[in-house]
Amino acid sequence: MRNIRLDSLSSDREVASQSYGFRLRWDQGVASRGKLMGKSVPLRPPIKHGVPRTHEQTRTSRIRKSTDEESSPCRQPQVATENSLVVLSHPKQNVELVDRHVRQAAHAVLFQHFNHEVASRLAWLDGPKNPWRTLVLPLAQRSSCLRLSTLGLAAAHMSVVSPQDKAALVQIHRSLRDATLHHLNRQMESELNREVLRSDKNTQVSVLVEIILTMISLCYAEMFIPNSTGWRIHLSGIRTGFERYDLANPHEKVISQFFVEELDYLEAFGSISSFTSSLRRHKPISQHATSDDYFKEFTETLYEITITERSRNHASRTGKILVGTDMALWQDKLTRSYDSVCARIDSTPSQDVAIHIGLKSVLKAQYYACLVYSYQALASDIEKTVAIPPLIDFLYNEIIFMTSCPTESVSHNISFPLFILGTASQLYTDKQVMIERLFTENIAATGFSCNSAVLQFLRDFWNATAAGSAQNWIQYARANEERISPFIVF
Repeated sequence: MRNIRLDSLSSDREVASQSYGFRLRWDQGVASRGKLMGKSVPLRPPIKHGVPRTHEQTRTSRIRKSTDEESSPCRQPQVATENSLVVLSHPKQNVELVDRHVRQAAHAVLFQHFNHEVASRLAWLDGPKNPWRTLVLPLAQRSSCLRLSTLGLAAAHMSVVSPQDKAALVQIHRSLRDATLHHLNRQMESELNREVLRSDKNTQVSVLVEIILTMISLCYAEMFIPNSTGWRIHLSGIRTGFERYDLANPHEKVISQFFVEELDYLEAFGSISSFTSSLRRHKPISQHATSDDYFKEFTETLYEITITERSRNHASRTGKILVGTDMALWQDKLTRSYDSVCARIDSTPSQDVAIHIGLKSVLKAQYYACLVYSYQALASDIEKTVAIPPLIDFLYNEIIFMTSCPTESVSHNISFPLFILGTASQLYTDKQVMIERLFTENIAATGFSCNSAVLQFLRDFWNATAAGSAQNWIQYARANEERISPFIVF
């Protein structure tokens, strides 16, 4: 993938910052900057339209102008024309025109950043079928609400990864977010007041599609912002919108699948730290992903493990006797997914050997991480003691391999394996140091500041263990949910 050199966009970022909060100043014909600061704008005297000019006057004027230009060592600036006088006589319109063009230039920079940098971070593997390019961007050109949220998403990411103009970019993101929310509120009011008619199902793109896509973009934007938990609010909104959405709409089949996938991803990795809110089960409407997603089955299984753990805990608290979990079933399910994805990767022609090797490495890391998580969440204490240590060794070795030969297009998928390794490293200081370093590097490379809260949770858990607490990390997170900042591993 091609990376945009951010330093080459410094002038564009200046344009972007000027379009939100800065205005050109005109003081009734007095320049407020430049060499003419404090002086009147050099306008030619008004022409007396009541006295017609003679042919001789016109000829003399032309001769004088030609002579002056030829004798001058450098050509003098032309005197403002009558047409320019008309423009300058309406400074407000002139400023609005300039501001509009500046804003358009800023938006072009943000769309370019989204296309080249952000879209690749929102997919497991970037490629020609990336739905953030093939689906979201075209719709954003036709929807003001979605366009603003997409621009805001790009600005949020740029404000984190850009080495310059951070304050201006943060302000741009806030302005775009506020404008998005204003449009979104109007769209939601329209949707709530709308009578659901049969004819609505035949429309190609419904208002509800714009609403859900906008909230997905807002959710991801908050995941880029440091110390933000706003992603939870937008995730709740996505769930609500999804409940109203008709998955059977024949004109929106691909969009429907995209909704299901994004909601599955966000809920799977956002529910890990949630113990009080109810979790919903979602069935995919298609076996084929909208993008080259090799890890979809692992994501679905991960969410199922979380739901099962929450259900068992609830049953235990209500006095029900729990039957032991057959861990072989979960292991077989994950192994089948691993074998299936391996076969897909091997059968897919790859022009880049490094990407092929990187995919296999990420696949193994995800596989071992999910296995460890299944035992942490569902197995008995005896089973945990026997099964987890060797799985952690495999996971550790795979992470070492991934980070020693990083492949940019897939290396951003390390967060969940790294988190699971951290939950089993409370007694190993050397591993903790490595995990902190890799998380910090990953956050800087991807812009996903939400992982800072993940790292902070691991530090708290390690400190609690050092102080004498030997709890399972899930028990620790549940017991301290009100105190610990909610986190999403992404």
